[in-house]
Amino acid sequence: MMMLSRRRAFLAMLAFIAVPTMARGEVMRDFVPDAGLVGQARFQVLFFKIYDAELFAPKGEYDRRAPYALRLTYLINGKKDRIINQTVKEMKRQRAASDSMIESWLPLMERSFIDMPKGSSADFIHTGDGRLVLATGGRVIAEIDDRRFVRALMNIWLGPKVRDADFQLALLGKAK
Repeated sequence: MMMLSRRRAFLAMLAFIAVPTMARGEVMRDFVPDAGLVGQARFQVLFFKIYDAELFAPKGEYDRRAPYALRLTYLINGKKDRIINQTVKEMKRQRAASDSMIESWLPLMERSFIDMPKGSSADFIHTGDGRLVLATGGRVIAEIDDRRFVRALMNIWLGPKVRDADFQLALLGKAK
C-alpha cells in the first residue's frame, strides 16, 4: 500500500512537471509551425545578467514578415512596472513613435505585461500578420492587434536601432 502511494505521488509529480513544459511548446507551435532555433543571446547590463533570449522561426529561418517567436527567460525577478518602464524608455530611445503615442500605449502594456519571476519565460509570438501573442507558462496572456505597437516592441530586439548589435547578431544566428 505504501509503495503504491509513493508511485502515484511520483507519477503525479512527473505529470505536473511535464504538462507545463509541453503546453509552453504547444502555444508556440500553434503560431510558429516547424519552429526551430535561429539564435540565442544573453542580455546583461554591466555585470548584471537580465535575461537569456532565443529566437525561433519556421525551420530556424527568420523572416520578419513570417511567424516567429522571441523567448525571454528571466535571470532576475522582473517586476511588471520595471518591464513597462524599460520598454517605454527603449521605445523612446529608438524613436519608435512620438512620445505621446508611446505614452498612449501604457494602458495596453498594463493589460498585457505581467511580473516575470526569476527562471520564468515569456514568449513574444509574432503571427506574421502583424499581431503579437504573449504567452508564459503554457498559456496565452495577451493578444495584441496594434501593429504599430507590435513593430515598436519587437524592434527593441530585432530592429535597426538596437542597443546592442552583438546581442542582435547572436539572436539572428549571425554572431561573429
